[in-house]
Amino acid sequence: MAVPTPRAPRVSIENKIDSICSLIQQLNLTPKSFLVSFLEHDSGNASFRQGMWGSKSGWDSTLDLILKIKKLACHHREGHKLWEGFILSEAIDIVSSQKPESGEAPNGSYHNSRKLSDSLFTDEEKDFRNRSLTESMPFLYQLICAKIKGDLPEVVQMDGDLEGLDNKNPNDSDDGMQDLEGNFIQTISDPSAKRAKRAETIARTICAIVAFGANRWHNGLQLSNSLIFLGAGVTERVSSYLNYIGLASSQRTAHSALSFLGKRSKEKLKERSKLNLLSLFAPIVCYDNLDFQEKVHTQSVAHTSKMFHGTWGYIHSVPPWLLQGIDPAEVSISAMKQALHDGTKLKIRPNMFTPTMESTKHWEKTLKSQITQAILRYLAEASDNKVKLHSSPLEVSPIAPDDPDIMMLKLMLASDNSSQGVGEVFTGVIEQSGLTPAEFHSRLQIIEGDLGSCNIFQTLRNQQTPSLDSHNSLDNIIAIPGAAHTIWNVSQSLFLNHWGNEKLAYDTGAWRTLHALGVPIKDKPTTKKDFYRMLSDVERIHEVTLL
Repeated sequence: MAVPTPRAPRVSIENKIDSICSLIQQLNLTPKSFLVSFLEHDSGNASFRQGMWGSKSGWDSTLDLILKIKKLACHHREGHKLWEGFILSEAIDIVSSQKPESGEAPNGSYHNSRKLSDSLFTDEEKDFRNRSLTESMPFLYQLICAKIKGDLPEVVQMDGDLEGLDNKNPNDSDDGMQDLEGNFIQTISDPSAKRAKRAETIARTICAIVAFGANRWHNGLQLSNSLIFLGAGVTERVSSYLNYIGLASSQRTAHSALSFLGKRSKEKLKERSKLNLLSLFAPIVCYDNLDFQEKVHTQSVAHTSKMFHGTWGYIHSVPPWLLQGIDPAEVSISAMKQALHDGTKLKIRPNMFTPTMESTKHWEKTLKSQITQAILRYLAEASDNKVKLHSSPLEVSPIAPDDPDIMMLKLMLASDNSSQGVGEVFTGVIEQSGLTPAEFHSRLQIIEGDLGSCNIFQTLRNQQTPSLDSHNSLDNIIAIPGAAHTIWNVSQSLFLNHWGNEKLAYDTGAWRTLHALGVPIKDKPTTKKDFYRMLSDVERIHEVTLL
């Protein structure tokens, strides 16, 4: 039978420390030299006892030892400075060792401007690029996030109004626009989420700048930014500065990438425009006139600013799921001609415009939802969250909000707003599609544009009638106003009809409402220069009327 080992007598921690220090001194060692020798020794009893120091189970005690050393070293100012220098050197080693993967994408972080594809701008590619960047540089990313977030308390909602603060709707605040990398600007109303999103975006951008500054081949964000800045009209001087600070690639690289993307788009445009038996009709062509200026800052005899009149546009392929169940015979050229012929014999009756019981109820619910939305936005808050308030209008034939499958056309020069100019536009569209005139006019083609372009196209068709060939008669093409132009024309007509006379003080037209809201009244919205402002003014007036 084994005899149990007798327990050591109780000794205070102070006596234990004195005994150990005396023994260390007898062995011609110091506490520091003993710890260094103990940690460097890799065999025998010492190796066994130090094996758990860096493991998960033993890390708490190891961290406690490090913090005790920090507390002792930072007890005075000089030691605090030396400790910060040590931490800085360790941080430099960590940051220097963490970097994105080298090599060409998708296995690396280098994007060749001559092998680029439009997938660089997709949400999936951006998410993958951001995730790879933060995972390859976690120390710097988390350090910057922690610095930006700081130790400030979370923003809380307080009862009552605070003097000097503007109680704006969070959905209208520009501070909520954090995510600028997607198809839409994301609006965040929660203050804490807004703050976290902002910190993550700044930290991720700084990591990308640091990686690009250390190695110019880590250029995913920079190449994307340089193309966006080039398209936005950023000057060469500003582009040079953005490249200098590592936020964008050089303008020369952007032009090279843009040239290659143009060649790829030209090939894809021809591929999309091919005659396909599976598609019911050709992709929709949308176009509009555009006046643009080539501005020269330093003018001379050979270099002056020039104004061009052109046409820009794109093709839009209808999603296949939206065309399911449609008879191909109903979207043919003959069906279109028959429908237009039947339309000339249609008799317009008043009962076609009178509201039905169903439409009246729908209109009533729509007005109530708009009133609720305006009240909750400007006047009051919901006192009981359990009661659902319908603040959104009812849906009308909803479809899935998929990203549009569009492809831009090359900018085309047009002579003017005439039938000759429209003819030049169609000639340019046919050339870019890669089809012959006979092939282009062999299937139904829908054209969307403004009302003036549709009328001019009709004039061109009348000039070429009668004609035996479809590519001369243009019978396969139907021109309709686009959705944006339709909203534009209807809104402008209603706006002008209710505008009033701003020169008469007693007039109570729409101009007075805008004046009361502090909106500067310069002139009537007779010209279509600012589409967004006109619709915004109409919406403001409607909200004032509801309140």
